[in-house]
Amino acid sequence: MKNITLKFTHMFSFALLFLFTASLAQKTESPSKKIKVFVIGSMDKYHSPMVKKSMPMFQKMAEDNNFEIHFTRDTAELTPLTLSKYQVFIQLSIAYFDFSRSQQFAIQQFINSGKGWVGIHGAGLTGKQFAAKDGRDWKWYWHLLGDAYYTPHPPLQDGLVNVENREHPVTKNLPASFSLRDEWYEFENAPSNVNVLAVADESTYRPKKPMGYHPVIWTNPAYNRVLYISVGHDSTSCDNESYKTLLRDAIRWAAGDEGREQKQMDAFLQSEASVLVNQIGYNTDLPKSAMFKSKFPVEAETRFRIIDAMTLDSLLVGRVGKSTQVKEWNAYWYAPIDFTSLSKPGYYKIQVLANNKVYESFAFEIGNQLLTKRLIPAITNFFEGQKANSREELSGDEHVKLFGSEQTVDLRGGWCDASGDVSKYFSHLAYTNFMNPQQTPMVDWSMIQTVESIPAILDDTKINDSLTQKSFYGADYIMKSLSPEGYFYMTLFSYFKKDPKERRVVGLLADSKTTADYQCGYREGGGMAVAALARISRWKQKSKYTSEQYLQAAEKAFDHLQKNSVKYIDDHKENILDDYTALMASTELWMATKKAMYQKEARVRAQKLENRLSAEGFFWSNDEKTRPFWHASDAGLPLLSLIRYLDIERDKSRREKALDVIKKYMDYQLKVSHEVANPFQYPRQTFRINDNIQNGFFIPHENESGWWWQGENARIGSIATVMLKGGRLVYPEKNTLGVRADIAAYACNLINWELGNNPYRICMMYGFGAVNVPYMASMYGHGSGIGGISNGITGAKNNPDGTGIEFKYEDNGNEWRWSEQWIPHTAWFLQALTALESK
Repeated sequence: MKNITLKFTHMFSFALLFLFTASLAQKTESPSKKIKVFVIGSMDKYHSPMVKKSMPMFQKMAEDNNFEIHFTRDTAELTPLTLSKYQVFIQLSIAYFDFSRSQQFAIQQFINSGKGWVGIHGAGLTGKQFAAKDGRDWKWYWHLLGDAYYTPHPPLQDGLVNVENREHPVTKNLPASFSLRDEWYEFENAPSNVNVLAVADESTYRPKKPMGYHPVIWTNPAYNRVLYISVGHDSTSCDNESYKTLLRDAIRWAAGDEGREQKQMDAFLQSEASVLVNQIGYNTDLPKSAMFKSKFPVEAETRFRIIDAMTLDSLLVGRVGKSTQVKEWNAYWYAPIDFTSLSKPGYYKIQVLANNKVYESFAFEIGNQLLTKRLIPAITNFFEGQKANSREELSGDEHVKLFGSEQTVDLRGGWCDASGDVSKYFSHLAYTNFMNPQQTPMVDWSMIQTVESIPAILDDTKINDSLTQKSFYGADYIMKSLSPEGYFYMTLFSYFKKDPKERRVVGLLADSKTTADYQCGYREGGGMAVAALARISRWKQKSKYTSEQYLQAAEKAFDHLQKNSVKYIDDHKENILDDYTALMASTELWMATKKAMYQKEARVRAQKLENRLSAEGFFWSNDEKTRPFWHASDAGLPLLSLIRYLDIERDKSRREKALDVIKKYMDYQLKVSHEVANPFQYPRQTFRINDNIQNGFFIPHENESGWWWQGENARIGSIATVMLKGGRLVYPEKNTLGVRADIAAYACNLINWELGNNPYRICMMYGFGAVNVPYMASMYGHGSGIGGISNGITGAKNNPDGTGIEFKYEDNGNEWRWSEQWIPHTAWFLQALTALESK
């Protein structure tokens, strides 16, 4: 197993640090990384003696080899979220028919993602005698084992295993032959299309029905890391040195394959064609689409077929859509595949026959409320891992110094900002004036929004308490971040140093210099912090603080912002970011207190937003109306603040004005996205570059920050959220999502993009789907978190205007632009999933 060593430049969202502080370069902590193994053993009486005895064997093996082994006999533990935490799955004499269908599919997806599977003995019980009565056999699994169908075995007896391949990593440390006491499983025929590593010497024992050539250990090269070992029935195997060596090396091999992601990507980019899908799946009653990507246009009569991913039965046939090219991107052709008509829960694949060749998608699931029920628990898990609660962080943040002074404050808590950055931000890029993202407070507000909006789903998935606790956890950090004077501390910066005593409360400038300008204005996180505290105060539950304390803090901070925000913000001139964050703050305070002062301010801010709408339907950022509003993270936040405002505004005239803005913006968003060939319905945008206002797919790399550009998954999530929530207000229809059909399809396509239906076939949620970004390590045990969303796809790196398209695993230290997780991405994706279900 490789030790992961990353250069300083691999890690950080603040790319200017790469340019200006190269002398501070450090390497990520790289202790020998543990191989994480999930072992599930059989419960049947025939295999229990060996399974029980194997437990101390695996424990000793883990201690000696830096493995982390989880051993269980409880099949209820087999869930996608659980398996996502492991590199190797060992099926210890438990047969495939002992798993439920959903558990079988979880294993299938684990293997399809390229991870390691080791089947031992009873895992090979396949064939006609185990056929299901309903005819729905897991034939995919039978093929996994090379279609070697089990037949009755001879009595338990001693015999020899002869190693055929002494060069393979699994068998290279074994003797040429070794003795074993076993049942010596026999098969109707030898496995086909496999790589045989060892065979049984049938002359050394009495077979029931001699096979002649009798494989007992083999790999299946059609999969990345699949190994079956038919021997291992008797408990004496656990004392057999050769057998223990075999299992140890099987684990090492199954967990190996350095650079797997890059090899996957290279093979994908070199392929003539492929079928792209949402690699998690689709809700039963929502629009469903996939894409056929090819180096050639497909003919009009090209058909697709949907098969059962487990039984491999053909279920549905349809026609592929018209091929189009996005010439700004590349020379590929894209043909949409609509299969909305398929609503039956199950597990599926899509096949396309083109140029006399069958192209097949990854397997996916269709289920009732699948996306919210499957992925919101994963997101909750991600934010648990992002807590800044390591020993180092807690010790450093208990008495963290304010920049330029010896004064300290207690800022324990909160979330690390990214998989490469353990600093904590209310907002960064304050100096850009128009690009400030909302970070920690936005995450907390999003959690509160979800808890309030879909309690039944959270109860059903048993995460209501967990997400509620995290909402309070975030609010408690916001409370700690409120200074005695009434402003919020904007940034707790690590300087990317290992010593937690180096952490400081700071303001950041363009060259990554730190200052004492750490007071938050509205757009610098202050507005959303007030909104989160005011909103959670309505829960009337006691956490570390009472509801009254949350509300008092929100009102104190709002009063301070009203008087001082313009002084704090970088250019001392309010713009659209101040309007929508102040609107969110005043709206939540209006809801919480019913006070006229907050009603008045909400109405003022709503009017200001309305006045910023252009004739085309996009917003102007500045009062001079020279800079269109575009934002790589929070593009939907102006509209969301108006939508939230309408939850309390009852004045008919004011409602009509706000609704008109929402309608015009949505019309613009659809128009700008469809004005060019755009098969994925990517949400295009209007921006200014080189004194020209233009439309494009991705943000310009040349912008006010001087460097900041990265994947836009947060922006995508924000647009999906407001298209659904806004659509219900201005374009309602009586259907599942409650919006006009084209808007429903548009929003669903944005979610699909993040989950794999994109030109690079990347599922942006780490630990899920078949293809992920590589792991990114960080200090204090942090790094890429399961359930977190990565940055995503960008325009081509060398194009200042953001044209072209690019996603890279490796780029001389700049791969963070695509691979790094950043908390706004996951927070906005959480909101999009919530919007799917909250009517």
